[in-house]
Order: sequence, then structure tokens, then C-alpha cells
Amino acid sequence: MRSRVDGLQGWLGSLLLAAMLIGWSGASQGGGFTGPQSTVSVEITADKATLPVNIFGVGPSTSNPYTATVYVTVRRNGGIYAAPSVGIAVAQGLSSGALYYLDGDPTHERCPSGATCPPTPTVPTAYRTVVFEKTTGVVSAHFLASGTPGTVVLTATTQDPTTGRTISDNLTLNVNAVGGAPSSVKFAMDPTLVYIRDNPLGTTAETQNTVKPFNILVLDDGGFAVGAGAGNNNLRVEMLPNRPNGGEWLSTTDVQGNPQEGTRVLTGTVGGMASLTLHSGTLPGTVVIAATADRADNNVDNGIQRGITNYAMVSIGTGEIKSLTFTGPFADAVFVGANNLIAVNGQCGANPCDSVWNGVYNRIVSVIASDPYGNPPPAGTPITFRLIDSPLDMLQNRYPDQGHGQFAITGTTGDPQEGGDAFFAPNRKTKRTASDTLSPFVVPNGVSLAIANPLCLLMLQDPEVINPNPSTVNALPSEGRLEYHVGSRIIIGRPGNNTLTVNTPFNQVSQNVGANVWYTVGCPPHKGNVANLDSNEVVVLTDVSGAASTVMSYPASQVGRRFMVAAESNGGKVGAVMTHWYLGTPDDSILTITQPASLAAQIASAVGDNPLAVSPWPGLVPVTETVDPGTAITLPVTLQVLDGGVLSGGVLRRTPIPAVPIAVDIVINDPDEAAAVAAEEALAKAQAAYDAFVSANPGVCDLVLKDPEGEPEERDPEKCAKQKELTTALDEAKIAAAETRAVANLHAPTASISPETLASGGNGYARAVLSVSDLPSNGSVDFFFSTVGPEVRSQVLQIAVCGPQSSHSPCVPQTTP
Repeated sequence: MRSRVDGLQGWLGSLLLAAMLIGWSGASQGGGFTGPQSTVSVEITADKATLPVNIFGVGPSTSNPYTATVYVTVRRNGGIYAAPSVGIAVAQGLSSGALYYLDGDPTHERCPSGATCPPTPTVPTAYRTVVFEKTTGVVSAHFLASGTPGTVVLTATTQDPTTGRTISDNLTLNVNAVGGAPSSVKFAMDPTLVYIRDNPLGTTAETQNTVKPFNILVLDDGGFAVGAGAGNNNLRVEMLPNRPNGGEWLSTTDVQGNPQEGTRVLTGTVGGMASLTLHSGTLPGTVVIAATADRADNNVDNGIQRGITNYAMVSIGTGEIKSLTFTGPFADAVFVGANNLIAVNGQCGANPCDSVWNGVYNRIVSVIASDPYGNPPPAGTPITFRLIDSPLDMLQNRYPDQGHGQFAITGTTGDPQEGGDAFFAPNRKTKRTASDTLSPFVVPNGVSLAIANPLCLLMLQDPEVINPNPSTVNALPSEGRLEYHVGSRIIIGRPGNNTLTVNTPFNQVSQNVGANVWYTVGCPPHKGNVANLDSNEVVVLTDVSGAASTVMSYPASQVGRRFMVAAESNGGKVGAVMTHWYLGTPDDSILTITQPASLAAQIASAVGDNPLAVSPWPGLVPVTETVDPGTAITLPVTLQVLDGGVLSGGVLRRTPIPAVPIAVDIVINDPDEAAAVAAEEALAKAQAAYDAFVSANPGVCDLVLKDPEGEPEERDPEKCAKQKELTTALDEAKIAAAETRAVANLHAPTASISPETLASGGNGYARAVLSVSDLPSNGSVDFFFSTVGPEVRSQVLQIAVCGPQSSHSPCVPQTTP
């Protein structure tokens, strides 16, 4: 019999342990009785006599049902006796639990196996024997049940100081696997996916599970585990009829140990838990599993009288990807790296070359894959990515000076041959240049007749809803349908002006989608690329959630350029296409002024000597331009949009961003007009007050003869005085309104900007002309500029055109010499 002697303290603890061992061999007194001359008695009790089986391995705590608090009281001559030492030991049933101090003493706690403490917190140590020194006569310990049912005997011991004999008492606890009547049935399943058992794909090295083990718990009203009675199954588990019916089945064992298989099985719980397994069939779908216990007698062998039922759903997937969806684009997915090429080991200016940015942006691109039932495919399913960013149209929306650019070969009337390798499209209807051949697969200006030859990619975007607006495509009404053709194909030939042949047949579907598939052709040379290897240099694979991610790279010189990226799987039968433009770093993007020099100098004064290297910028950056009153001014300005920048060699390097919309708000500040309006409002109030008083008090100032012998007097002198006061206020308001309006009418300031719609072009520049006319001396005009959209988040730039005496911020009134 082994005890944890490390729990004993001092020589008295060792002596007590020896005495206990002797007592267990039959030499001790127990059951609360004392020796012939003993004056000491000991009593052991607990707050729980029965504990449920701790099937989850929960740790000790006075708040859980698996822990009992044990009390020992020592008395002498009828009173509480402060025994020098008291011990509690597990005398029987050690496999069913252990004792704990739970007193916070570090010597009674340990570091969890395999952990480092700190930072990992320590946990209470389990003991077979606990000993308390220098007691007050009452001690308490804690017993935690294990996962093994059984009867536990705890023995409390102390020593009679008079006789020297060991005095003891016993307590029996039951760790019970059978609780009360069933009250709830709960499933415990891991999230591992299940697939059909004859999956033909085999495209992943990951195991495609065809079985799902799971557990079912039966608990009583107190939350305690309910075990099966002797020889009786207490749980019926079955699959409901609305399952895939592809041969799926359940397996388990009954209480006799006999195997159970089929769509309905009977089993018994041990410690409240039963273990079963679902086996998939040949068809995908959802299986609903019902588990029922009988509250009446905890026995399902004799039928069910008061059923307690719960349900669980399990999806059986095909492992075949049926859809891909891009998760972005997200501006925050852009990142950069330093130029860490080993061959570059010299100095780049004042800094080592390996700390200098190589001018390449990287962007995370991710897709979500799912099977026909919305389940993720098996982890490890490969995804292929492809990218195009050329040729762009040089006649419309030209990159970078007119926008992000648009692809030169694109349309919405593509017609893939279902099940075949031919792709058709009608001619364009309008010549855009004299040399335009109108061929759908030749650039509109006719520069190259072989632009859609081999090595080019055909990108397809098949809309769920075609003809959303009948005027945009044709006269047909809106139609919703599946996305049959999405992704890319490699062009291997162009047998005619209206036909392409591709490397992989298009999907064979029941519906001929007709000539309404959106298409784009991209050909090298491309400016960016997308990786088909992950960080471990293996093919990009889905994870357990069905997500697959890769990295797209592109040079800083192409920020703002249009691109398309496709993701494909299942041999090209499933795909997704995302179109966007190459982004810079969005955080702390800036909108600055490069011309005129006077305003550019104010930017440097407000932000810093080298404003492009400053981060972050203030939320509002104001500059001012002063004009003579009453004159007209046209102020050409050149703005520039730059991204948040990259730290390169210790210096912030910002990249210009084209095609960024810039919002403009114009606010005219005319103090004279504001004063006139305020005076006119005051006049209106004075008139209303006067009219209301006169209406309520008619004739109060009329002269009447109150005394025949006296002079005529005002009808109501007090109210007449109030009316005269209101009359005076009204006259003063009329004068003030007339005077302020006369001053205000001296000027009628106007302001405008040309062009009205502003966007950055090449090198991020945006050029505009600010026009202001007839500004009063104390007036000003604010032009507020800010970028539009989440891809570029800049501060607000304020250009204030000020009269010489304007005090409106940020204007500074000029002093008169």
C-alpha cells in the first residue's frame, strides 16, 4: 500500500502515518468508538454521500458535483479538542478518486505535465493521504471522484494524548455510474467532416473520413450521469427516414457486449456515456440522428413510455468542390517585404541594401470552397490560381491617366460550347477606329490580329442574374440561373474571327446558357503574378474550413492597374474570378499639393520639412491663398494621391496611386451675408412680437377722456409703454436689416471647381482649377478635398481662399499699415 508521504509534514506526520498503517492492519479503533481509557473521539462527515462518475475528468472544485467536502471534528471530554495532528486517508476505492487540500498552499499544488510554471498556472495535487498540523479541532479536505465507479472508504485519524493510541472514524462515499431518472440526452461530436465511402476523386492526401465516432450522454435532473441498469439497454439511437438513403448505418455494442448495426441500434451508457459510430454510404446529404432514453424506467428494451429525445445532424459530403468564392478584395491584405536577396550585400546609399524595399507589393488572395451541400471539401484539396492584367484598352478608361483601365478584349455575349472546347462571340457593332476589325477577340484599334492566340487566357464570369437591366444587354427580361461557367481556360487556337478553342472542355450542363457569359481575354506580358505554391513550396491546398490562400505580387509602378485573378479546382470544372486593381498600402494614405509652389510650401510647414516621409499626417491639413476683395481669381492646383508608404532604408517611401476618386466640398463663408440674414431674422422676430402684442391688446395707446374735467389719457398706460418699447425695437431692427443687407449686397461671392468630377491620374496627380469671384474683404471660400473608398484612406485637405480681413480659420487677417 503506497501513500503520498510527501503530503505529511514533520515527524509527527510520519509517526501518524505509521500509526495509520498499523491501524489498517487491524490495530486501530474505528467507527467513532474510543479505547477503554480514551478521552478523545473523532468524527468524519461529508456534504455529499454519493458522487457521479467524473467522465469528463473535471478538476476539483467545491462548485462542481464531482467534489465532496469532507469534515473531521475531534472532541475531548465532550468539547472541541485542538488536536496537534489530524489525518484523512483513502482506505478503500483509490481508483474511484483522490483527496485534495484546495487551500492555495503552493506546496499542495503542482505544474501540469509538460507545462512550464509560470506562465502556466499550477493545479491542485491529488493525495491518498492528507495531514493537518496544529489544528483547531475541525479540519476539512476535498474528495474528487474519478471516472471509475465504486465504493470509497475514507478514514480520519488522530492520537489520544493520554493513551497514545490512534483514534479513527470511517466514512463511505459512493461514486455511482447510475444516476436518477433520465432528464436530458446530449450529443458530443467532433467537427471532423464525413464523406461518401466511394469518393472517386482522390485529389487530396488528407484522409477523407467515411466514419464519424460520437458519444451520447444521458443526464438526470441534477445534471448527474445516468448509467444503464443491470442487463438493460437505456438508449435507442436511430437515423430518421429523410436521410440520403445511400447505405449509411450506425454501429455500437449493447449492454451485453454484442455488436449492434443498422439504421436503429440499442445500447447502454456507462457512467452516463454511450459510444457509437456513423458510417457513410454512397450518397451525400444530411443525416438526422435521434437518441432516445426512457424517463419512466431507464430501459428501452421493453419499449419507451416517457421518451427523452435529442437530435444531431451530420452532413455527408462528396469531397467534390462545386463552388469557389473569393473572400476579398480587402485593402488590409496588402503587405510588403524588404529586399533580402543574398546577392545584394553592399550599400544602397547610407543603408545596407538588404534593408531597402524592392518595390514589390504583395497581397493575400483567398477563396472559400464548398461541395454541393455547402460543406468544405477535404483539407488538402488543391486550388489553382491564374492572373491577367494585359492588354488594357488604350482608347477608353486608359490606365493610368484616365482610371484603373479596362481590358481591351472583353464582352458580355460569350457563348461557350457546353461539353466542348469552342467559345463563340459576335462581332462588336461599332468601329472605334478606322482599322477596327470588329472581331470580338482582337483589340479594338486593330494593332494585333493574334492577340488571342495561344498562351492567352480566357476568363469567364457567368452571372447568377443575367439582364439585370434590359437596356444594358438586350430586350430580354431578367433571368436567374446557376453559375455554370466561371473560371479560366487556356486558349490553344483561334480558328476564326468569332471562335476560340480552349484546352479544357466547358462544363456539360442541362441548360444551354446561350450567348450571355461575360468574358475577358488576357495575354502576356503581364505586370504581376500569383503564386501557386504556398510558403512551404507545395501546391496551394484548402484547409479544414475549405479556405485556400495565396500571394499575388506586383510592382509599385503598376499600383492602380486593373487585373483579374481566377481560382480553379476539379479539373477546371469549378472556378471563380475576381477583378480589381493593384493596391498600395491603404493606411495613412495622403492627399497633398504639388502646385502652386506657395501652397506646396505651406504643406511642408504644416506637416514637416519632408512631408512625404511623415506618418501619420494630421486629419486636416489647411493651406490658404489670399485675394483682393471683389476680384475674380482662377487658381490652378495640382494634387497628388500617395499610399501609406513603405519603410525602406529607414525612410518612408510612398507610391503614387492613380484612378482614385477625390470628393470636393465647397463652403462659402460670407460674414456680411451672414450678418444680413441674422438681422433679417431679428427683424422678423421683432415684427412678430409687435403684431402679436397689438393683436392681443388693441387700442391700449388710444387717448381717452377718463376725467371730464381733465386731459385725455392713454387707455392703458402700462401696456401702451410696452407697445412703444416694441415699436422702438421694431424700428431699430428695420434699420439694422436695411444697413446689413446693403453691405451684403456689395458682393455676391461665387466659387467652383473644374472639372467637377476629380480623380487622380498618372503618378497620382489630379489637376483642377479653383474659381472664386467677388469675395468680400472679410469673406473666404473653403475647398475640402478627400479620397473616396476604402482602398485609399487619406486625410482631408483644405484650400482656403481668403479675403484680406477674413478671420475664418485658417485665414489670418492682414494688418493695415
